[in-house]
Amino acid sequence: MNILCLNTAFDKANIALEYEGKTFYKETDACCKHSENLLLEVEKLFENAKKETENSNDVIKNLDVISVVVGPGSFTGLRISIATAKGLLAVFPNIKCVAINSLELIAYSSTKIEKTAVINGLSGFYFLAQYNDKKETSAPKMISKEELNQFKNFVSIENLPFETEIVDLTPKNLLLITKEKISKNLFVDENNLVPLYLRPSQAEANLNGNKK
Repeated sequence: MNILCLNTAFDKANIALEYEGKTFYKETDACCKHSENLLLEVEKLFENAKKETENSNDVIKNLDVISVVVGPGSFTGLRISIATAKGLLAVFPNIKCVAINSLELIAYSSTKIEKTAVINGLSGFYFLAQYNDKKETSAPKMISKEELNQFKNFVSIENLPFETEIVDLTPKNLLLITKEKISKNLFVDENNLVPLYLRPSQAEANLNGNKK
């Protein structure tokens, strides 16, 4: 099975490709310049795959699955990878799609059994979800800093003002969690491939404020 995985939810992008049984990984610390770098880096992976497998066929035409991290995370970053995936799905409708939320990827990257994956949502809010091993026990939500005392065993990708295990999101883990979802037939169609923001964008907040 040929799989392309994209994560542009944060400053560092993760890209993974499994093609004809070989794996190819790329990390870019792009400072959120994903609109400039994502397609370029994907194309480089495709070229590497063609060379390594000695297959002259276009990799993109032979993809079976594309996975995308849908958030929470950078509003712009999420839209870039989701738009890229939707473009591929529109041209190649036989490709299946997997959606991964950022919090489950963070939890997957931790060796703890009981854990609370958390992301700083700024302005005094946090995004979090709880997990027992790889199973979600509470759905992703946004809470205030004052509500955090209900939770424990925090896991994150960033330093936070409370005791937290720091994990690194890697292309390898992105591919592994994708393959687990494939094995469970957890696919989504193009219409359901949408960003998981958990909070309104600034534009939406301004619009709602103006309506009051």
